[in-house]
Parts: sequence; structure tokens; C-alpha cells
Amino acid sequence: MVAIVKRRISRSAIWCRRLALFAMPFFAITILLHRWEAITSAQAMWLVAAGLVILAIAIVLAIRSITQLWNEGAKGGKAMTAGLLLSAIMLAPFAYMTMLAFAFPPINDVATNVRQVPAFAARPALRGGWPTIVGADGGYGEDHALVVLREFPKVGPRRYAAGPERVFEAVAEIVADRGWAVSRVHGLPDDEELEGGPDEEDSSALAAAGDGQLEGARPDDIFVEAVARTAIFAFKNDVVIQIISEEENTLVEMRAASRWGRHDFGENARIIERFMRDLDRSLIGIAGEG
Repeated sequence: MVAIVKRRISRSAIWCRRLALFAMPFFAITILLHRWEAITSAQAMWLVAAGLVILAIAIVLAIRSITQLWNEGAKGGKAMTAGLLLSAIMLAPFAYMTMLAFAFPPINDVATNVRQVPAFAARPALRGGWPTIVGADGGYGEDHALVVLREFPKVGPRRYAAGPERVFEAVAEIVADRGWAVSRVHGLPDDEELEGGPDEEDSSALAAAGDGQLEGARPDDIFVEAVARTAIFAFKNDVVIQIISEEENTLVEMRAASRWGRHDFGENARIIERFMRDLDRSLIGIAGEG
């Protein structure tokens, strides 16, 4: 008589797949809730941390199931492989962000001019509660300025052989193409000041607003303030573009700062570099380094 031994199914493999499948909608819902502003950035990060714990448990279970499959001949190889693969896919973006964390300095505020930093005037209360890093002289502190200059050599101003009105048109077009929410525009040639409505994320139009003035600004300087969002979680980055009229040229300075978090993973520098690159293309033939 032949005895038939029934292979048992590895419960570790089954739960590895279950946890990985659960983590997928968990991360998706967290991202959507943050994009819709149903939860704060801090709450989103706590949920992300919980999701990472779930994935870590799934990987531990995958390792355990491998030993069971090898030593005991248990079934569940497909479930383990699926769970491990899904976990690896979901962990890949976090591995990439970890790489960026080591590649870029832990700062969250970058400007083309570290000695006279363009100021944020619109909605200062929404700056996340972080203490300002701009000194009374209008520049970054020495340590921060040196980091920006050393780590981001491509971040610099632009000078164009064109009037401020022409440069402003190009700036406004690029801001619109990016879908940035405009917070404030000040210093237009007709002395009109425009400011975003109560909902700063409504960037469909600029509404006429108050008569405030940006302290220290010359009448022929134009300031454009907007809010850029990151691709996935839609974290907010405040942006200010300063268009300075000179005797024969127009100088463009720019600043980008994260509204939440002390490390921007190089995002603010990328915002400025890409914007200036597109501005050069828009004003091709009249561009020059600041």
C-alpha cells in the first residue's frame, strides 16, 4: 500500500500575498486623501509609515515561507512570489527617495540669489510654521547660502534683452502650463495687483484684489507667487518669481520652498532649474546668465 503525503500550504506565503495586496489600496487611498486635502501632510506620513510596516511584515513572511518551502516541501511558492514582487514594486519609490535623501542636502528652501532672497508675501501663515531662514539683511544664513551655492550650481538667475512685460508674458505662460495655483501677482506695468481667490488651488483665473504693496519693491518690479505640487502626493511648494527691470535688460530671480518637511530631496532646485530652462526656450535668442 502506497502512502500519499499531502503537502501543507505555507500560511506565511498566503499572508505575505494578502498583506501586499492590502498595502496597494492602502497607499492609493492615502495618496488620494492627501491630494484631496482630506488629511494633513503629517497624517499622511504616519499612514505611509504604517504602510511600510505592513510591507516589512510581508517581506519577513516571504523569507519565512521560503524556508518552509525549502525545508518542508510546503506549497505556496506562487503566493510568496506574488507577495514579494508586489512588496518590492511598492518599496521601489521609497528606495528612490532614500537615494535622493543621501544625494541632496537636508534643506527645503532654494533661491537663485542667496544674498537678496525673493520674499514670500502672500499667505505667510501657510508656510508650515517653520522659522524663516532669511536674515534681516534679506539673505540666507551663511551656512545655508554655502550649501545652495555648492550643491546646486545650475540654480541661477537669468537676464534677458527684453522688457519686463515680454518676460512676464513668458513667465505667466509657463506657470499656466504647469498648472500652478497663483497666489499673488504684484507690480504689473499698469499698477494692477492680482491675487488668488479664497481657494488658492483654483488657478483657472486671477481675480482683482486689494491694494497691498510689497515692501521695498520698485514700481517696475513684478512679483509672481504660486504654489507648485509634487507629482504623487501633491506636497505644496511655494514659488516666487521676481522680474526686475534694468536699464536695458530684465533680470529674473526665483525662489522655491517646501511648505512641509525639512528635506525637499532636491525638488525645489529642480523646480527652479526646469522653470528657467523653459523660460530660456520661450525667450530663445535673448537669454543670458544672471
